[in-house]
Amino acid sequence: ADEQLAGYGRHRVVFARGGYDALRDELYMEKQRLWTRNLGRDDRCISDHGREARFPFLDEEVVEFLEKIPLE
Repeated sequence: ADEQLAGYGRHRVVFARGGYDALRDELYMEKQRLWTRNLGRDDRCISDHGREARFPFLDEEVVEFLEKIPLE
């Protein structure tokens, strides 16, 4: 959810330095690598403990809805 809604402190820094365009680019980059960087790590950690991860913010309808919300 942080990658979708600019929830990390680094997002404030990116916005302060480059405005909405820079933030939009940063969020796009993070969403593109989310599958390998975050989800791969999370899945390995969780499955090592015999559990299955759930990612409700990655539901197709949720992703589609969030992408319609303007940054401005």
